[in-house]
Amino acid sequence: MEKTSFILNGLEPCEPIPEDLVGKVLLQSLRRDGGDRDALVDASTGITLSYNDILEQTCNLAEALRRCGTGPDSINVICSENNLEYFIPVLACLYLGCTVVPINHLYTSYELEYSLELTEPNIIFCSQATLKNIRKCGEKYLTKVIVIDSTDDVPGTITLKEFVTEHLNGISVMSQEFQPFNASNPAKHVSFILSSSGTTGLPKGVMITHEMILVRIAQSRHPLMISTTEHKVNLGILPFFHVYGMCIGITSIVNREILVILKRFEPNTFLKAIQDYKITSMSLAPPIINFLAKSPLLDDYDLSSVDEVYCGGAPLNASLGEISINRLKIRMIRQIYGLTETIAITISNPIDVYNPTSSGKVVPYMKIKIVDQESFEVLGPNQLGEIHVKGPIMKGYYKNEQATRDSFSPDGWFKTGDLGYYDEDGYLFNVDRLKEMIKYKAHQVAPAEIEAILINHPSVLDAGVVGIPDDEAGELPLAFVVKQSGIDVTERELQEYVSQKVSPQKRLRGGIIFVSAIPKSTSGKILRKELRKKIGER
Repeated sequence: MEKTSFILNGLEPCEPIPEDLVGKVLLQSLRRDGGDRDALVDASTGITLSYNDILEQTCNLAEALRRCGTGPDSINVICSENNLEYFIPVLACLYLGCTVVPINHLYTSYELEYSLELTEPNIIFCSQATLKNIRKCGEKYLTKVIVIDSTDDVPGTITLKEFVTEHLNGISVMSQEFQPFNASNPAKHVSFILSSSGTTGLPKGVMITHEMILVRIAQSRHPLMISTTEHKVNLGILPFFHVYGMCIGITSIVNREILVILKRFEPNTFLKAIQDYKITSMSLAPPIINFLAKSPLLDDYDLSSVDEVYCGGAPLNASLGEISINRLKIRMIRQIYGLTETIAITISNPIDVYNPTSSGKVVPYMKIKIVDQESFEVLGPNQLGEIHVKGPIMKGYYKNEQATRDSFSPDGWFKTGDLGYYDEDGYLFNVDRLKEMIKYKAHQVAPAEIEAILINHPSVLDAGVVGIPDDEAGELPLAFVVKQSGIDVTERELQEYVSQKVSPQKRLRGGIIFVSAIPKSTSGKILRKELRKKIGER
């Protein structure tokens, strides 16, 4: 029998979830007064879109799409780097009840073609930069392409402006009168198919419902989850195709905040954007927190506008977090924990309490329990097990019923595959991925723990740890290390440094390999399968 006292319930919700689809909610927000305010800003060019601009452009595109037969049963892809035009097709498709498939703009043509074959889109919105790879996927896809970031002719395809002009005969629709598609089943209707991280194979298509997006919007307004900054200016540096970046974009628009967009991380451009646009809120991945803690460039910029920093995508090193807090002169960095399948945030540190080593408490509308990996018994405080989640979570994996079944327990809880525990106060501690734990003589060793120790060494810029096979021990921990520029350190020095801080099973008995970079996903997760390939190559 399930021990209900061991189930962690989320914070009390502060508002009901609408019984409408996301498109209608977004459209209502855009129609409010004050539409001449800036909404989106391109950090590189300074070009802006106001809320009125977004309203007009999205309604025009939605009507043009509707006239060419696009509707609630349509699946449309967007494949683009972060740019000013990204959310125009996203919002237009949501108005029509379409399913949107954001695809990683860095995919090779092989990876891109896999995603296109899986989802079979009606239309592909792309940027000029990603058009080249789409061309490689064949003519059948090229005939569906609309280029979103060009006002000039693009040979062999059509631009967003040309598409709208052609289907509306050059006449703008009355945006205040445009009627979106709506339905009273936001928990069943699929808004997005997002890619899982794909760390153990080809990515799966995660079906995100409208209810999940509406819940995320409500969470973004919860008094214990947001800062008190009146005029919030968000930094849009996380990729919009990722669940984290997509949620930042949608919540920023619906909450009438400013989103300053960066196409990629480049140190001086990143810092200059914070300074010039007076960024108040940043959602970042751990590699950028690492940069904030260690880069001397911070001294050249005024970053005093920053009020809050969120960190997600991978565990944050507590020591580097503390250094970054001191350098930015802010009260805390709020860790968050979540997955694509749970729409980004399941755990977060409340605004009134700071616990630097924990991911925080369960957010509104969600539930968590810790389960023994073998007996499936529900565990109590300070007992290590698999994290299971319940609440408004994914409908399933697109065209993959077996993977969907495997991801849920018999009683309907989503099995995250993450190992963690919680304390007596209900704070959750995420240890590592179950599949990535190193087995040394029956001991479980978390790579993230050793990585955190290595990164705190003054000579180390970054690190990744994996297990290598050993006949006697099963696996031995081995580290890949990136040295700080201009600083030398030996393998033995680092092995002794780690040994002084850990119990015997966690020592780097597999050795250390020095590399120029640690392969990571766009959300900051270490791609351990790539590190294991490097071992094989050696």
